[in-house]
Amino acid sequence: MEKPAVSLFFGAGAEVGYGLPSGGQFALDLFRVPADQDKAAFKEQLKALDNTSAYATKWLPDDYLKKRIHVFGKSDYEGIIASSLEYRKDDILTYLEQLDQHVLRLLRSWTVREDDVREAFRAETGHELGQILYGQAVRLNSRLAESVGLFNSAFFSAWLKLLELHPDQTGLQHGVRAILELLVGACGQRLVAKLNEEVFETAPDKLSVFDDLSGIFSLNYHSVGQTGMDIVLGEPAQPVTEEDAPVDIFSALCRTVLEDMYSRTLDYQALVDSHFRYLYNPKAHWARFTRIAIFLRTVRRYISRADAHLMEKIVAGPGYYHDLSGLAQAVRIAAVGTTNYNGFVRELVHRQFPEVPVYYLNGCVEEYYDPYCNLILEQPTTEELDAYPRLLVPLIFTQSGIKPLTSVTMSRRYVELYDRFEQSDVIAIIGYGFNGDDGHINGLFRSLAEAGKRLAIFHYGSESLSVLKSEYQTKLRLSSADALDIFTVDSSRSVAGMPWWQALLEKYESIHPALAPRI
Repeated sequence: MEKPAVSLFFGAGAEVGYGLPSGGQFALDLFRVPADQDKAAFKEQLKALDNTSAYATKWLPDDYLKKRIHVFGKSDYEGIIASSLEYRKDDILTYLEQLDQHVLRLLRSWTVREDDVREAFRAETGHELGQILYGQAVRLNSRLAESVGLFNSAFFSAWLKLLELHPDQTGLQHGVRAILELLVGACGQRLVAKLNEEVFETAPDKLSVFDDLSGIFSLNYHSVGQTGMDIVLGEPAQPVTEEDAPVDIFSALCRTVLEDMYSRTLDYQALVDSHFRYLYNPKAHWARFTRIAIFLRTVRRYISRADAHLMEKIVAGPGYYHDLSGLAQAVRIAAVGTTNYNGFVRELVHRQFPEVPVYYLNGCVEEYYDPYCNLILEQPTTEELDAYPRLLVPLIFTQSGIKPLTSVTMSRRYVELYDRFEQSDVIAIIGYGFNGDDGHINGLFRSLAEAGKRLAIFHYGSESLSVLKSEYQTKLRLSSADALDIFTVDSSRSVAGMPWWQALLEKYESIHPALAPRI
């Protein structure tokens, strides 16, 4: 009897165990990578074009070889912060409200153990960590927020106490200021949004003049969040040990928390969106065209460099891709989809199952894109790239890239994956967060769930299954969560002590009687 069909979908979280960065850390790292090498390669690509062709004459600006090549830099930080505060303000405030929980999570894998951190604070202040709280001593303006849990945080209060004792400790001072900037900026953005929506609490519907005054307030982002960006994108953090001075330990911890918060809340979609359109019209704004073209090159180089460094380790495993061999003993793997950009998925899946198709929904480092013809080149050879007559950019959708979705190749890719998912008995989703900027992919899963297809979502953490089910229902904008099955998985890829793929099989034995004899 034919085995049941299971399809899989992998996000960035599926590769963390292999040593690759999470999606948020990936975003931060991109802005740390120097672009000089990519600028040079882009200039060589320009020089190789036939400047007598209609392409160069009509599509590129006059004297394009003499024009300056631009890249993203520090001047673009303000746009990133503005986008983060506008679209991720609730995430920022939630992180700050739960600051102690995040610090304890980070301490589980930090260079200094939690007990040593607590002992350092005790030795420096004579108090236990958590005995001194600033909830009564510091209050935010009530117009910004009625209550702020940050000042009742044991660790934030510890940083404030150490600043009282060491006012000249600039590292800690800058870290605390950066957190306060994000707090005030997020609260301010929420207040501005509310004011713009409610300039007039009541007004006659027939008088549109009142509507004309909506949206008149804005927040000045000139200084908000800049301190934190300078810290996390500046010099690498210096490691500390329990032998270091307590104030230095807490300063380093503050920086670690700040970087974690940025990695979880940084949103550069607006920055990419404001430039991506110029890939199709370099004459309109050459600076923005070159910024996005070189940025995509930098993204590809960063990923490829990590790939080369980790390839030996990744091939050896273990990891989710290697676990598929266990799953395949009981089911037929119908298809694999991914939002990741590297070639590991295809490489490792095809080593085990050459017949299983792998679909890259956000592009990958092995593909290139011709914006002039809206054409995708899949795995071209070096010779084909060198001989190509037009400018190419790596096909990598970071947080944007809507136009390539309209290319025939990409459209067919989405349809084929959807059809294979629809023909599967179960779809397992691992390491994918269903974030808002992946709405095109979320819509695919929403359609499958509404059609009654079961989605098995593997969530890293130990939260309540009922709470998680409600959260994923909200993210997918479903009227019912009946099609969702949530599994909480730990760092060893286990669900309640059982390998994730075994938990998947066991779950569907009980809820799919028709499949039980075959599993």
